[in-house]
Amino acid sequence: MSREAAHIIAVGNEFIIPRRPLLAVAEPVITPQPALSVPIVPVEVITQEEAIPVTTLAPRRVSFLSRPLDLVHRYSLVSFALLFLLVGSTGIIVGGRYWTSHILSEFKPLAATTPLTHTIAGLSLAVPSSQLQTELQKITSQPTTITVGTQTVPVGAAVIQSWLKITPSGNKVQDYLQVNTSAMESSLTAIANRFVEAPVNQVTLSDINGSTSSQVVLAGKNGIALSDPGSLGTQAQQSAKSVMSAKGLNFNTPLQTVPFQAVTPCAFAKSLYADVSTDRLYAYQGCQLVNTFLTTDGKPGDTTPIGNFTIWDKTTLQTMVGPGYVQPNVPYINYFDHSGDAIHGNYWRPASVFGTTNTSHGCVGVQVPEAEWIYNWAPIGTPVITYLDSPTT
Repeated sequence: MSREAAHIIAVGNEFIIPRRPLLAVAEPVITPQPALSVPIVPVEVITQEEAIPVTTLAPRRVSFLSRPLDLVHRYSLVSFALLFLLVGSTGIIVGGRYWTSHILSEFKPLAATTPLTHTIAGLSLAVPSSQLQTELQKITSQPTTITVGTQTVPVGAAVIQSWLKITPSGNKVQDYLQVNTSAMESSLTAIANRFVEAPVNQVTLSDINGSTSSQVVLAGKNGIALSDPGSLGTQAQQSAKSVMSAKGLNFNTPLQTVPFQAVTPCAFAKSLYADVSTDRLYAYQGCQLVNTFLTTDGKPGDTTPIGNFTIWDKTTLQTMVGPGYVQPNVPYINYFDHSGDAIHGNYWRPASVFGTTNTSHGCVGVQVPEAEWIYNWAPIGTPVITYLDSPTT
């Protein structure tokens, strides 16, 4: 096949069609227009061998899966994501059901299992709730003693039970017993401290009633203390593992002597000394005697206690009540023991009894103006030593 091509000029990448030359302008001459001639282009005849074969496609058969498969093909990435989510969620559901059933199986009622035995050794014990009281009875009734110095005393069931902590498991089927070693140590120490005594210092006075000689107004007495208080804590830790076995427990702690000291009023900032034999009360500030008072002390049958005491409470006015008496408006009270004995003002007795006759129920009574002086002078914590003329123990 051939085709006539127009001549063109190529300049670089530009293609320029040549221009026709301009014609000179002349007077218009009317002449008949020649008929346009159309060039005849020969048409090549395409032989059968050169013809391009054209395949006619048969119409596609459409099935009920064609449309979904076509969508899957077009949206393959989305389909893969959906498939991944489907598989993952299925795995999570199945796994969750498995672990849920596995965990719940750990908490199934104990009634459906073999009855509990001593599953936890040492400081803890798991027992069925129905057997709790029996187990407590066995543990708390085991023979238990503590030897303090040379004296051995039993430890009661109530004390042993105070060492145990009962914790329900929450399913109302079993309970846990646990040993509290701190409670063990505290209770054992409390029992041992019953045998502890503070020393009583020997007290010597001088310059009493004008005398220059010294007088022992209170004899000294040695004290008793635990030699090694911490040993009970160590024994509690060691014995705690044996409490649950209910085979018996033994504790011990040695004692030691604490010697008394010989002191004078110089040992105290302020101190009071009541001579019950002569009905006199002496006030010392340091080593110096600063005041003396006449008193009426406890009568026979209600004698004033003898010993070393301390003012522990004070009140300016109070109704004092005791066996067989009610005394209103008692002024300037200084309590020196925990049985109700005090140094206080006495307005209901005549002045003649002070220094001569004991009329009280154990208190050290002075006249009201003197009671006021003592009340203002002696703070809480001031030592009060009561004694007889002869040294007492």
